[in-house]
Amino acid sequence: MMLLPGCSRRALMPSCSHLISASPLSTSSVWGMGRRPAKPGKPPILPPAKKVLYNVVHVPWMKAEDVKELLWRRHVYNNALISLRNVFKQELELKKAAGLGVAALKRQEEEELDQLITENERRNQEAARLRKEREETEVKAAKEEIIKEIEEELVKREQNVQKRTAEVLDMVERSKNFVTAENLDEKLKEALENPVVYDYAIDLQGHKIYSPKPNKYLEGTPTRQRGRQFDVTFGIQKKEPRGQLA
Repeated sequence: MMLLPGCSRRALMPSCSHLISASPLSTSSVWGMGRRPAKPGKPPILPPAKKVLYNVVHVPWMKAEDVKELLWRRHVYNNALISLRNVFKQELELKKAAGLGVAALKRQEEEELDQLITENERRNQEAARLRKEREETEVKAAKEEIIKEIEEELVKREQNVQKRTAEVLDMVERSKNFVTAENLDEKLKEALENPVVYDYAIDLQGHKIYSPKPNKYLEGTPTRQRGRQFDVTFGIQKKEPRGQLA
């Protein structure tokens, strides 16, 4: 390392410390930058040893009987393969001649596929027809139900109209006896001529018993009611004479 004149190694240390503190190196980055560690043993850079490099392995000769047996087995195996190939070829030719070859099988598969497609179309049409009939039946039933509900609603409205009409007519008939500004004097005279008293009793037969009797005009000072002296409902006097008590 070269140093400038008047510059020492210690003077350079503070300038490098901020670089080290600013960018610390992780262990994983340090290991990733290096090579893969070598396997234990001889370094791979060294050539193989001479005893391994110049060691020639001499295979011993086989016995003649074993060689003949292996050649015979190889010959039998090859002949068996050739025979099997010939048998398979003959079978394929026979199938092809009888219409059972690859082309015939392909044609049969296409025909079967066409039949399946036709059957599928027929089933789809049948399902569509049944679905259409079911939908028509449901629509018809829905229409009938809606018409029935409409008729019931119309009947209810008609009954309501008749009821309201009767109420209006009754109210119009009753309105003839209403007190208005025009017939006020007449109604007052009628009320004075026909007084209505609600101070009465009702017996078991429903007869109204007034006490006192209703008068058209009040005469004198009206008496103050202090309670019932006797029961007039049954016409029986509650207060009995003193002679009977003795």
